[in-house]
Amino acid sequence: MKTKRFLVIAVMIGMAMSVNAQEASESKYGADSVACVTNLSIYGEAYKQWESNKFAPESISMEMVKAWREVFLNCPRASQLIYTRGEKIMDYFIRTNPKDKDAYIDTICMMMDNRAKYFPVDPKTGGSQVANIMGRKGLLIYTYNKNRYEEAYNVLKDAVAMDPSQLQGAYIDAYFKATIDMVNNDKAEKMTVINVYQELSEVLDNNIGALAETEAELVAAKEDAEASGDADAVSGFDKQIEKNEKNININKGVKSNLDNLFQPYASCEDLIKVFSAKMKETPDDVVLLKRITTILDKKDCTDSKLFLDAAVRLNELEPSPEASYSLGVKFFKDRKWSDAATFFEQATKTDNNDRKYRAYRNLGMCYENMGSLSRARDIYRRAAQVDPTNGEPYLLIAMLYAGSAKQFSGEIESKAVFWAAVDKCLKAKAIDPSCADKANGLIRAYTAAFPSMETIFFNDYSEGQSFNVGGWIGETTTIRAKK
Repeated sequence: MKTKRFLVIAVMIGMAMSVNAQEASESKYGADSVACVTNLSIYGEAYKQWESNKFAPESISMEMVKAWREVFLNCPRASQLIYTRGEKIMDYFIRTNPKDKDAYIDTICMMMDNRAKYFPVDPKTGGSQVANIMGRKGLLIYTYNKNRYEEAYNVLKDAVAMDPSQLQGAYIDAYFKATIDMVNNDKAEKMTVINVYQELSEVLDNNIGALAETEAELVAAKEDAEASGDADAVSGFDKQIEKNEKNININKGVKSNLDNLFQPYASCEDLIKVFSAKMKETPDDVVLLKRITTILDKKDCTDSKLFLDAAVRLNELEPSPEASYSLGVKFFKDRKWSDAATFFEQATKTDNNDRKYRAYRNLGMCYENMGSLSRARDIYRRAAQVDPTNGEPYLLIAMLYAGSAKQFSGEIESKAVFWAAVDKCLKAKAIDPSCADKANGLIRAYTAAFPSMETIFFNDYSEGQSFNVGGWIGETTTIRAKK
């Protein structure tokens, strides 16, 4: 009986909404402020009690739900807590009454629409939060009932169109899964998956790029605080850096999941087949050409004629860093290092941090292949500045150092490059745990090339002593013996 009464309350919200929403006063506490404040107090205190009991099913209060409903209907401007707490209430009903979940999902949708209507501004930032609210609406629809994927897809699609920067990782993940459901159920063409994949990849790349810039600013501010001896400020920056790094890893995790979900649609054969047909229809569509070159590059399908045709046409129609990058990739594949370097240099002027990073990385590889090792290292360092959380540039520098051992004569000098190389590997995995396996593999190889303790001793050095690696490397490292 109690469950049925709860269901009636949830459904009644939908029945009463059209009437009561019109009657609700424009004031914060509605037409009857006394009743609103009373109900706020009743449901608020009861909710806190329920929360203190870890939202145990047996401790939910019927009076709380009734009071919450009255507040929701009659003074929807009273507080954002009406909506965040309402989510928790509806979540309880859905979990305990799964057969009636659609009625509760409808109520959640109504709540989200009201929250966007009455609280469009984020009180913390002063900016719009409507896209974020709609993103959450789409996520909850998809989470609670995957059969409503089309509804979730449309809500999330609109949220991305409003402001993609507001979308959290979970929203992006749900949007892509709903997109795949649309295609698998013949409600969208296969190209939709490709388009949404690129769109969301760009959102995540921009998020990661913005967070990387924030990280660099925080690290610089922390260094200033350390120099001035402000311990409290240093502690504060450490917490901000930790939070920022957590957000970077979340975005990278979502991006990795997106790549995995896209994999069944990402064979070069399938991509080329789909894109070739589209390019034949609209060969001068700049948006399409960018999509073709970007995705074929990401999926390492750049040996195809389609990639070259799209890259050349894009550069003719709209010369840009993005077009230059695509041509750079093609020349790189053809081992035309000088030509590739020219285009990658132009590509570094892009505003897209992910593309900027890859342009610098590839430019460094061009100089490395041309034998300009010092220049290659400088470029890899630029790549590291663009993405301070990426360990790859340091691994590339490590391989540069180790590969130049034959340029140095002397028992110690020729081995010192491996000390410097290991230093870079250690730094790489310290800032980027995702590259730890590769870094550890290189460390094992390079430590095997360390000089023996006897060699160090007979050259009048000792383990742990500082050593300056000469030549173009010009770095100070620490003497270590092969174990």
